[in-house]
Amino acid sequence: MPNRLALRLGVLVVALAALAASAAAAEPAGTRLVLSETATREVEQDTLVAIVTARAEAAAAREAQAEVNRAMTAAVEQARAVAGVRAATGGYRVYQERDRDGRPTAWIAEQDLSLTGREAAPLLELVGALQERGLNLNGLSYQLSAEARRALEDELAIEAIEALRRRAEQVAATLAMRVERIATLRVGEAPDQPPIRPMMRTMAEAASAPPPTALPDLETVQASVQAELVLAPR
Repeated sequence: MPNRLALRLGVLVVALAALAASAAAAEPAGTRLVLSETATREVEQDTLVAIVTARAEAAAAREAQAEVNRAMTAAVEQARAVAGVRAATGGYRVYQERDRDGRPTAWIAEQDLSLTGREAAPLLELVGALQERGLNLNGLSYQLSAEARRALEDELAIEAIEALRRRAEQVAATLAMRVERIATLRVGEAPDQPPIRPMMRTMAEAASAPPPTALPDLETVQASVQAELVLAPR
């Protein structure tokens, strides 16, 4: 029995050695080179986003919510009448305020409305009108649209790949070798879009304030690539 076991183990070892040799033979010969490149570009932001909030205070939660519902319904109707502005309702909050001794004082109801547009003038005019109606401006910021970001990322990815290839050829020439082929290529994911910066205004300020002003900023977009290349002798 021991002899048979030893024989079977020997056969298994020989088979595993044959598989390892086969895998090594299948692996393409040549020096492997791993490089990464990043292409960046600054572009002007093209989309303005404003967050306005309807807020009501009452002795009962139902009364506060009813007031917010009426204000938000009117605000949505007014926003939909402005061409080029997209309106979307956001979070709805109801809570009870208390004094220092923990006694309930009033119920507060709030709801957010997000306004997005490519043209700043009509959106800012709309925001000013909603402020006059008692809504608070809680966020105002420019950002880069998703379609503009994607198109730019595609261009930058090509630039990064071309730069990586040039760099690989330089490294190969230094080693008296040449780039035979690209074994793997990975294009990095785009970073998250920057959040909207809050800009708080009270209802008292909004009642007498002119429409807000907003100017686009430059935003940096980048695309990263990483490749594993096979080098061969010249």
